[in-house]
Amino acid sequence: MSIQTEIKMLLLVCSLLAASTANAQPAPHVRVDLVAAVTSIAPGDLFDVVFRQDIDDEWHTYWTNPGDSGAAPDIKWTVPAGVFVSAFKYPYPERIPYGPLMNYGYHNEVLMPFSVSVPEDYPADVVDIKGTGRVLVCADICIPQKVEVMASIPIGLTVVDDAVSDTFYVARSRVPVPIDVVSSFQVDADKILLTVGLPAVQGNRIDAVEYFPFAPELIDNPASQIFSMSDEGLVLTLEPGYDFDEDSADLSGVIVIHESVGEGIVSSFEFRMDDSIAPPGSVIPEDDHALGETGLLAALFFAFLGGLILNLMPCVFPVLSIKILSLVESHHDGSSIRLHGLAYAGGVVASFVAIAVLLISLRAGGEAIGWGFQLQSPIVVSMVAYLFLVIGLNLLGVFEIGGTLMSLGSSGGNSRGYLGSVSTGVLATIVAAPCTAPFMGAAVGYALIQDPATGVLVFASLGLGMALPYVLLCYAPALLARLPRPGQWMVIMKQLLAFPMFASAVWLLWVLGVQAGPDAMMQVLTGALLIAFALWLLNQSGSAVARLSALLLVFAAIYIGATQETRVVRSSLDSTDGEVGVYSRNALAIAQQKGPVFVNFTAAWCITCKVNELNALDVDSVKLAFKDNAITYLKGDWTNEDPGITAALQEYGRTGVPLYLLYAKGASRATVLPQILTPGIVLDALEAL
Repeated sequence: MSIQTEIKMLLLVCSLLAASTANAQPAPHVRVDLVAAVTSIAPGDLFDVVFRQDIDDEWHTYWTNPGDSGAAPDIKWTVPAGVFVSAFKYPYPERIPYGPLMNYGYHNEVLMPFSVSVPEDYPADVVDIKGTGRVLVCADICIPQKVEVMASIPIGLTVVDDAVSDTFYVARSRVPVPIDVVSSFQVDADKILLTVGLPAVQGNRIDAVEYFPFAPELIDNPASQIFSMSDEGLVLTLEPGYDFDEDSADLSGVIVIHESVGEGIVSSFEFRMDDSIAPPGSVIPEDDHALGETGLLAALFFAFLGGLILNLMPCVFPVLSIKILSLVESHHDGSSIRLHGLAYAGGVVASFVAIAVLLISLRAGGEAIGWGFQLQSPIVVSMVAYLFLVIGLNLLGVFEIGGTLMSLGSSGGNSRGYLGSVSTGVLATIVAAPCTAPFMGAAVGYALIQDPATGVLVFASLGLGMALPYVLLCYAPALLARLPRPGQWMVIMKQLLAFPMFASAVWLLWVLGVQAGPDAMMQVLTGALLIAFALWLLNQSGSAVARLSALLLVFAAIYIGATQETRVVRSSLDSTDGEVGVYSRNALAIAQQKGPVFVNFTAAWCITCKVNELNALDVDSVKLAFKDNAITYLKGDWTNEDPGITAALQEYGRTGVPLYLLYAKGASRATVLPQILTPGIVLDALEAL
């Protein structure tokens, strides 16, 4: 018997001797309860629950591997027949020294999420969950505290409980992200050298690294853990424990990284030494355009190509068409046209660089965000909807600013006209946010894990690709000569282009409804009405009273849009017909036990996502193939910020949606489908299972 085992047995005896005294105490040192994410649940659905521990000051409880002494919580569940309760997802622990020992556990509040699934044929009106067991809580003494928790969830429609959304946000953010990376160890001079190929780790920002093995007694827990960086990844120098065997040791565990950025960033990762036992979802990305080792040149090329394709996306093409119309008015002035092309390109590139700086800065400050993150804010969605409305009204001739299309693409050779071209470039970038072109996802993902200068360079390449078609048109006299002469057709064309703008505004109002509910939609619609009336009033009278009235109306509309807040509402993306489930890591794990799984990471504001769903996923042939192959279809809704989905995207080197994953039954690796789908692509992937 090892010395560590003897110590643990001695501590356990001491704990049991103290228990009789502890039972006489008027108050426990840890209070526990269950927090359910829903107020009611539909049969066939799955919902999340948090086992919450509220621990007294100077007391602590334990992780799944308690270290040199202690024990993890031991809870037995009593649930109705057919109801399944998953294992706890432990948050990352802290090192807790106790004399010569080192324990792994928690202080203050501990949130341990797990999932509960309800069968489709569940007969009762309520799902009762009861847990009984012991939680070992320690300070100078240890007390195996007896606990009992209960929760009752009514059967009905699945309704998310808004009041506990913050609790689940915190709980999920503290659970280590499962990753499948190249991990190895070697023994050198009685030291263990553990190498973990962690993604997106910049050694010059790391303050400290903590390693927590799943298996006990593999390492000397109190010994210092020294980290360094190599070409293969993070290297930890560890002291071997009593039960360490070089031939059979499994050093799978959790890595916690403390970075000196902003107020400090803490990142945690779960890794496995053997991918045959890797948890579901812990996979190496098999991206169709993964950059991997191809480096900066490949990232620049893919970004440039993605920018080119962005021009064909439904969110960008109307704005580009408006800009091309301006060439018709002025294509006889070659030098002016070329300057307008450069001004437009400058606006596009500067906007992409600004987005890169903002993204990199926020991520450095600890925010888990990606491409299109701004549309997760109801305020931004409201303001962009207003912008589309104003552009549409201008195209219809309700009002004029500067005489030509809000100066967007004004063809004069003056500075005001060039500023209009810059503004068009900025506008094109703003409306490109909901779209992700092929090749673009991998490039943006690469950019955001590199040093800031590299990230900005990749985003600038994306902007150059997007600006290139218009610039080429401006510098190609032969193409300009083919443009038709100005005439009445231009007035009609401008008016026609107003309707895609209105359609975009309507779509953004729907997005707002998903984010913040129907009341928010009604409020912003009222703001839109105020803006429309203000612009009409300005066009009718130029008096000071009219201008002041219009200004007040616009300010009122802006105030309405700026006061919208995200509410956790059941997204219309979540199907209630039983065919589509809601993504979570636990839902994926449960589904993989039954058969193949298709995961669709999407968002209400992602036009590319909506087009793919309409053309490729919601068609009868694909639905039938899913049914025939017994494939579980899960949707991850990123309309509002969700750290769990952000982490899943980052596992595949992505920073935005869409992302499509196809898992074979029990497989630890997923096939990544292209960002632009067709029924044939999906069916071919299913046949390859």
